[in-house]
Amino acid sequence: MPGIVKWRDRSWLALLAFFALTTLASSLALAALLAGFTVAIAGDPSQSPDDRAAPAVPSATFSGVVTDAHCGPRHTATEESASECARMCVRNGSRYIIVDRDRSYELAGNLTQVGDLAGQRAILTGVLEGNTIKVNSANSPSASEGKQQ
Repeated sequence: MPGIVKWRDRSWLALLAFFALTTLASSLALAALLAGFTVAIAGDPSQSPDDRAAPAVPSATFSGVVTDAHCGPRHTATEESASECARMCVRNGSRYIIVDRDRSYELAGNLTQVGDLAGQRAILTGVLEGNTIKVNSANSPSASEGKQQ
């Protein structure tokens, strides 16, 4: 009889397998599409993260007296020199700072050179980030004058 729908005897297991394969295939296609979109948005994958970083901040020159944050420009230990007092305070947990009149900055970075100039006037080259100078080099004013001549 034309017009009568024939009933096919299929198992429920075959139906579940069909839906599972369909779901898996569509999930893989969507994942590939999203991965391609992510790569397109991220930019050139051959660049390293350092190349995509913000441009380098130029270094500046700072001058003042190198001391420590605990004592500041006036050292309270009278039996020691300003240099010895500043180094002792830094060994005990204080931080090096540079003081010029009413301004002071914490020092970070190359602190070996800074420690040699503790308690003395110094010229520092570095990058100012907030209230901290990341020191690249440190010299005494007399050493800088000798280089210029």
